[in-house]
Amino acid sequence: MSKNGIQHTFVFPYPDHPWFKDMHGLRKSAYINLRTEEGELWELHLKASGDKRWLFGYLCRPDDIIRIVRESTRELLQQRKLPLVLDLDDTLVRLVGEGDRRHVPERDLHLYGDRVSLMSDGRKIVLTERVKEFLEWASTLFEISICSLGDQQYVENVVSVIDPQRRYVHGILYSARSEYDYIQRSTEQSRPPKNLLALYAFCELKDQSLGSGFTLPITIDDEERMWPAEQRENIIMVKKHLGSECWSVTLDTVVKKVLNHIHTEFFRQLDIWQTKQAEAERLGRMYTRDPPSALAIYKGYLRDMMGDLIAQS
Repeated sequence: MSKNGIQHTFVFPYPDHPWFKDMHGLRKSAYINLRTEEGELWELHLKASGDKRWLFGYLCRPDDIIRIVRESTRELLQQRKLPLVLDLDDTLVRLVGEGDRRHVPERDLHLYGDRVSLMSDGRKIVLTERVKEFLEWASTLFEISICSLGDQQYVENVVSVIDPQRRYVHGILYSARSEYDYIQRSTEQSRPPKNLLALYAFCELKDQSLGSGFTLPITIDDEERMWPAEQRENIIMVKKHLGSECWSVTLDTVVKKVLNHIHTEFFRQLDIWQTKQAEAERLGRMYTRDPPSALAIYKGYLRDMMGDLIAQS
């Protein structure tokens, strides 16, 4: 809300009630539909303050919300960028410790050289190879956001190491820990905690317009089960580099090639689509072809790659 210049309508002292306690820390706001005596529909969005002292209320018309969402999508695409969501643990970094196989033991740190970094909280992480070079490259084509099961402080600490000047990660730093904790207390403990709907409001649009649904974001993660089934097609799955005793994920070969193809082909299609749409409007006609989809381009790339592999076998 605040990012788009929407000021809160009122403020309540934070209610002492389980429903509001569960709502705290969740990225998405809760909202209530209201209707005036004249029948006009409004939405009351509720968002908790970080210190749990206040509950902010935003009274908005649904049409205004949709307009703001569309404008933010249009602004992103005018920069010739697509949304890219990056996981942290076992994708960009691995925590140092003796916890489990998803940690780098302290005794092995001599194998990692300058890839070991100290966070501001005193914990150490190991960076995947050439991660900063990857972020620099990807930031020219994508708006990079972070989504991790680590808590918010951990997410911010890691980003402070991999992008200390915030030159590359300009999107959302999102911890899904509150969602995870809420799910563990609920009756649906198998529900995935990560969700593109919590990151991008345009994913809520269901009208087949440009950017609606899950057509724009691409995700890089090592765990697809952390995401809802309908969002797993958006994931570029990465794994530990084989043939090495040291943990690392290779981002600067195949992953870069795939991302570059998606970006190039999407904006090639978008330019054609917008040109034909403008021409149809000039002639007073309707242009009914669906807008381009980064997800569809990614799926097409995978089909072509599989065809090539079959042809070579």
